Amino acid sequence: MAKSNSEWISGNTGQDSGVLDIECQRKAEEELNETPENYKKELSSLRSMILNDTNLNVPKEDEFLLRFLRARKFDSKKAFTMIQRYYLMKLKCPELFGYSLPSENEKVFELQAQVMLPERDKDGRRIYILRVDYFDATRVTIEEVFRSNILALEHIVREQETQVSGVVVILDMAGLSLQHAKFFTPYYAKKTVELVQETFPLRFKGFHIVNEPFYFDAVMTVLKPFLKEKIRKRIYLHGNDLSSLHAFISPDLLPKEYGGTAGNFDNRPWFMQLMSEEKYFIDQKQYGYRTEGTEENP
Repeated sequence: MAKSNSEWISGNTGQDSGVLDIECQRKAEEELNETPENYKKELSSLRSMILNDTNLNVPKEDEFLLRFLRARKFDSKKAFTMIQRYYLMKLKCPELFGYSLPSENEKVFELQAQVMLPERDKDGRRIYILRVDYFDATRVTIEEVFRSNILALEHIVREQETQVSGVVVILDMAGLSLQHAKFFTPYYAKKTVELVQETFPLRFKGFHIVNEPFYFDAVMTVLKPFLKEKIRKRIYLHGNDLSSLHAFISPDLLPKEYGGTAGNFDNRPWFMQLMSEEKYFIDQKQYGYRTEGTEENP
């Protein structure tokens, strides 16, 4: 679908993901440089850079572009580079990062291995839980697991409050075994780190590791060469000490499996919400890079 200059100049402030409340507006200004002046100037600059990349087709709505500006603290040049990386990632490695539909991920979600909790933490962050032991390698491939996690991120990145406040991840390593070793090979570790640090327009504010075995140090040895210091400082190892986890995330928000009071771990309501938004994910498949002119990664 070709982009017209008039479409890009006029833009559109989409409201289907809601507007920021006063506190979130304050956070956006203080932490992300989202002032009225920067908003207008950097959004216009980003639109111009995208328009000049004739091989790239992206949604024209402001709300889509804002997720990248917020992820890069309203630096339009850095936001544009992230958009390029985002779509090149999907083009060059579709088996991991390609657009995947909720209906295509049903067998992964049936494993009850991941869930996006319905409530935010005290800082307005989304909470995503992954249970490694539940990813049955006899039933799903590592590629299917990757795509299901990308789907989860694509879902919440539409939320303006999440764009500002970010997401925290709880990674439950109980039952880590040799069948899960391929999840932590240098190749997949590097792809995961690239996603978090350079490619996906979300603020990853914390990684809380629970029930890690004594040999988890070997996993960290694989990851550390790829990690920036900022991300390293956001990794917390809790072992089986749930009170340590609760110091960061209130038990009122957590399933009882993690010492919480929010009921049993159950991703079915969340999956049904994803299924209700299938058309949105279908529509996203029209966007991205054409195959020509993509040899070089920005």
